[in-house]
Amino acid sequence: MLRVIESTAPNLTTLDFFGEPVQLVLRESSKVKNLKVGYSYKPNAISYAITKLPSIVPHLQTLTIYSSSETVNTPMVADKFLDIKHLNIHLGEDYDDAVTPTYDYLSLALFLDACPVLESFTLIVDQSDMQHDSVFGNPSLFLRQILQHKHERLKKVQIIGFCSAKSMVELTCDILKNATSLESLTLDCVFGAGTGAISDSVRCGPSKSDKCWIRSRTMILEAHKALGAIKTYILERVPPAVKLNVGGPCTGAKLWM
Repeated sequence: MLRVIESTAPNLTTLDFFGEPVQLVLRESSKVKNLKVGYSYKPNAISYAITKLPSIVPHLQTLTIYSSSETVNTPMVADKFLDIKHLNIHLGEDYDDAVTPTYDYLSLALFLDACPVLESFTLIVDQSDMQHDSVFGNPSLFLRQILQHKHERLKKVQIIGFCSAKSMVELTCDILKNATSLESLTLDCVFGAGTGAISDSVRCGPSKSDKCWIRSRTMILEAHKALGAIKTYILERVPPAVKLNVGGPCTGAKLWM
């Protein structure tokens, strides 16, 4: 029945909160710089974070959000995270309905907009079945764009669990167009292979058994579709100065660009 957590610790810099949604009253602890937040079985942690946290922890530099389910798109807000340099979003955490078919990945660009000094962005998506509209579903549809915004300081982007969802392709294209300082982009079509360097040693079975780490044949096929989406819609949009790292299923599907 907990409703409020209050902290008056003046030197608190790091806070991890996982549990049922409660009201956070930080007072002297409002200078927290590193926050991890996740809610048990409650949806829309991303929307909560962008609408509530700027006033609660205005001095954040690193924010990590764990979302069990997103049922509404990320909203546009007036308040900004003026100091956030590193944003990490985990969608999934073993809940099959974590990424609903109606969730618009492109709306995450609004979260990037709310972080004007952001330098790195990591999106990790764990799903057993990609149910979004595929970018290959209707070739006549144009890719959408969010106009009049720039991610001027964003240098490093990683999307782990990249898929062929049209809105995820649109998010990636939006970043490539508007992140004017981007240095590296990692798109790994295999969730669970970790972040950073793309290696077969963490995505295949023992001794190169050709058994992919991915949990189902459905997601192996989706990973191949995601590779096709990268080649068709993203590769030509990557500026020469940006290093593109692409990871697919094992047995020869791993690519370095």
